[in-house]
Amino acid sequence: MEIVTLSSKGQIVIPSKVRKKFSLKEGDSLVIVEEKDAIRLQPLVNLSELWGVDKLKDTRPMLNDMRKEWDDDLEDKAAL
Repeated sequence: MEIVTLSSKGQIVIPSKVRKKFSLKEGDSLVIVEEKDAIRLQPLVNLSELWGVDKLKDTRPMLNDMRKEWDDDLEDKAAL
């Protein structure tokens, strides 16, 4: 666990060890996720970096199933 200190301007420094582990570099964006009793920083994923990821991990059948579920759900909502 790393400990950081909040500056008078509300800034923190992410320790080098953590930046390296998550491949964070200058200019990267992070999302602040407010949880019940916690604050979580999460790297913002650039969607262009995910291009073709379904082909790399053989997830096409799973994605096709998800698309079918979404289509079925939309059809059900349209019927109302």
